[in-house]
Amino acid sequence: MKRPVAFAMVFGGIALSSSAQHGTVTMDWKAELAKDKTNIAKDPKSAFWHNQAGMAYNALGDFADAVRELKLASKLDPSNPINDYGLYALYKRKGMHEKQRQILLDALEKDPNNPLGRFEFAYILESEKHWADSLREYQTAKRLASAAPGDQYVDPRGNYYDIEAVRTEVNGAIDRVSKRATSDSNAH
Repeated sequence: MKRPVAFAMVFGGIALSSSAQHGTVTMDWKAELAKDKTNIAKDPKSAFWHNQAGMAYNALGDFADAVRELKLASKLDPSNPINDYGLYALYKRKGMHEKQRQILLDALEKDPNNPLGRFEFAYILESEKHWADSLREYQTAKRLASAAPGDQYVDPRGNYYDIEAVRTEVNGAIDRVSKRATSDSNAH
C-alpha cells in the first residue's frame, strides 16, 4: 500500500494529506504502527502521533483502535480538522451514516472553506433527499474548488486535500441533483 509521506487518507476516491511532501512510498504498516507507539510513549499528548497510529491501525484493518486513536488525536488538537476527516473516512467506509454526518459537520465548523468537505456534505444531503441543500453545497464546493490553486486545497492548519475529484465530479452532481429537485417538485 502507498501513501503520501507522513499521512494520507482516501475517502470517496478523494485523498487528503497532512504533509507538504507529495511523493509516495511503500508502507510497512506494522513497522509504522510500532514507530507510532514508540513516539506516543515519548509524547502521549501528541495529536500527530495518535493520528498516525489511527492511520496505521486503519491500514491494518483494526477499525476500533483506528477510531480510538483518531478520536484521541481530535481531543488533543480540537482545532485541527484532519482528524475529523480521518474519522469521517472510517465511518463512511463502514456505512455509519449518522456518525459520518456529525463528524463531517464538526470538520466543516473548523474550516467551512474546504471544498472536499463541502462536496462530501452535499453527497450526504443528496442521499437524504434534501435536494435544495445538497445543490447549494455542491455549488459551494465548486466555487471553493475553482478558487484553489492546483489540484489541492490547503486548510488553515496546513493540511492538504486532493480536490481533483471534486472538480471532475461536481458538475455532474449539480446536474443530477437539479434534475431530482425538478422531478420531485413536478410530482407534487
